[in-house]
Amino acid sequence: MRLQDANGQDSQAFSRSDDDTGIFLEAMGLVRPLPSRGREVALKQPQDVTAVPFESGMQTVMDGNFEFALSTTGEYLEGHVVGFDQLIMNRLRAGALRPETHLDLHGLNVAQAFESLRGFMRNCWYNGMRTVLVVPGRGRNSPNGMGVLRDKLQGWLTQEPFKRVVLAFCTARSHDGGPGSIYVLLRKYRKKGRVRWEKMSADADLY
Repeated sequence: MRLQDANGQDSQAFSRSDDDTGIFLEAMGLVRPLPSRGREVALKQPQDVTAVPFESGMQTVMDGNFEFALSTTGEYLEGHVVGFDQLIMNRLRAGALRPETHLDLHGLNVAQAFESLRGFMRNCWYNGMRTVLVVPGRGRNSPNGMGVLRDKLQGWLTQEPFKRVVLAFCTARSHDGGPGSIYVLLRKYRKKGRVRWEKMSADADLY
């Protein structure tokens, strides 16, 4: 805008806002776009990640793997299907998976013990039980102090018909009977699963 000074002479002046605007426009007139946009980084394509719920990582094991890895050291024995989750196996060893029921085989011969075990396991599986305790005893009163049923049990659990419902087993902790008792972890009951309960173990003492 144009103003007159005290002597009536014209003079040119700008308000602060006009002055700032002019400085900004003058400065921007010197700005030129850069010849490139700098280093371009290709974006990574998002990966297709599917959440895996607990136990589904063992789905193949639970659905049909019947091959067992066995271990026996002194009075301690254990077995589990190949590929079984070792974290769960550690919990079974530690007695952290509490038995829901138990079967006592004391005083039974081999054939009686097998039939009792068959009825017990079938009932537990159909009723959705997962951890049970089987008590074959340590065999101290047996001939030569040999635990016949205890040794038989390790073989039976890995053969028909039990192998179709057993995931793992191991010697129990002392508060659950120690070497004379065995923790057994069962597969989850499924109506579509067919267990051949009429099958017999490949044990010559049963025939």
